[in-house]
Amino acid sequence: MRTEQPELTWWVSAVMGGVLFGVVMGAFTKLDGSSWTAAGVGALVTGVPFGLVAGWWSARWQRGMKDAEGGLPADKVRLAHRAVMGGAVPKDEEVRSAALRIASTYLADYTGRTRRLSILVMVFLLIGTVTGAVSESPWALLGALVPAVLLYTQWYWPRRLRRRIRSLTPAPTETTQ
Repeated sequence: MRTEQPELTWWVSAVMGGVLFGVVMGAFTKLDGSSWTAAGVGALVTGVPFGLVAGWWSARWQRGMKDAEGGLPADKVRLAHRAVMGGAVPKDEEVRSAALRIASTYLADYTGRTRRLSILVMVFLLIGTVTGAVSESPWALLGALVPAVLLYTQWYWPRRLRRRIRSLTPAPTETTQ
């Protein structure tokens, strides 16, 4: 049984993400009544840029996570990730320290420079998909689920991570003189 997650190079993530996104966008273009040529061009035009951005972001994210995990063995890394998501605070100081670094990395990602921009983009996407559903088909409301869920995570996860960081932070020890 494999215990470690495989590390993917950036270009593998780029190809996988780009192909998947391009196929989905091409299918939506075809379902919209366009020709197969337009669907293929749409898949290519959307899939390549998305794949490049997704591959770059994935590689950056993996590097940040590896730094946060430190040099821990795979079983302790798993415990640290589990501690970030909830459950009992680990007794092992090394695992707790790694969990604290991992939670801080997640929090920095959710509250970073692009948070306001991503919230604004998700609000516009939500408004656009709801408007499209009202004017065209109620089935288009399914598309509104994605920006709605992403907006919820932008609100919920930073709060949850801050609480978890507080619980993982060791209490200050008192020294007597």
